[in-house]
Amino acid sequence: MNKTQTQIRKLISYWLRHKPEDENIILDEFGWANIKDILAALKANNIQSTQNDLIELSNSFNKIRWKIDELNHKIKATHGHSICILQELESQTPPEVLYHGTATKFLESIMANGLKSKQRQYVHLSEAIDMAKDVGSRHGKPFIIEINTKKLIEEGWKFYKTEQNVWLTSEIPTEYLDFEPWEFTIDQETKATFLNEFKKEIGTKHQLSNTIKDLKLFAKYGPSDDYLFKNIKSEEYFVVHLTWSGKKEKEGWPSIERYDSLQDFINKRLVPNQADWYI
Repeated sequence: MNKTQTQIRKLISYWLRHKPEDENIILDEFGWANIKDILAALKANNIQSTQNDLIELSNSFNKIRWKIDELNHKIKATHGHSICILQELESQTPPEVLYHGTATKFLESIMANGLKSKQRQYVHLSEAIDMAKDVGSRHGKPFIIEINTKKLIEEGWKFYKTEQNVWLTSEIPTEYLDFEPWEFTIDQETKATFLNEFKKEIGTKHQLSNTIKDLKLFAKYGPSDDYLFKNIKSEEYFVVHLTWSGKKEKEGWPSIERYDSLQDFINKRLVPNQADWYI
């Protein structure tokens, strides 16, 4: 084989997961391809190989990427498909909490749109925090999102477990995601309670007194009485530390932290808070 094992692995995985038609490879409804077609495609790319070479290459991976049926001379990718194939796995009951590893640069989009499968058929989840963190690290500074699977199962979601301990499921809306240790899913009644308390505590000389009508509660910090408000006009974010005194506080209180944008808050407050949370 002329190319490196990594190059060959990526090439075959690309055909099996995304573009078999590029090399006239036919997949059955479950994603299986004839090994002879893969070998022919490799040959067309100036790579001489055999079935035994593919088996040896597959066994060298640090995680399971392919299934090889030696008896019937077939091969398939175990996960990561963007093309539509039938799922051979039986649905299973996952742990109550699963984890999704991502990079901080994607958090704002996830908060707005939920977890999307993108080019894959399924969202990929992990049982272990460390595994999710490793996945997130591939794309930048990692962040871990928790998923309450019990709620999803009650709503009809199915979960499948691959041979490499990856859990697969359909796209997940934001309301089922936890961005620990901050809570971003807050019901309207609770939001009104927090905002009313803020109005009671704030004085006329407070720097937010003239913009309180433009503030919208966005999140709550679980371990304390810190609340994230968004100014819907300026797009600024403020973390306010409520005292819950039920009355006007002294000048300068309640204390606040200002952030230029949601991404600014994510980088400077949310990420450090999570680092402490999972210690």
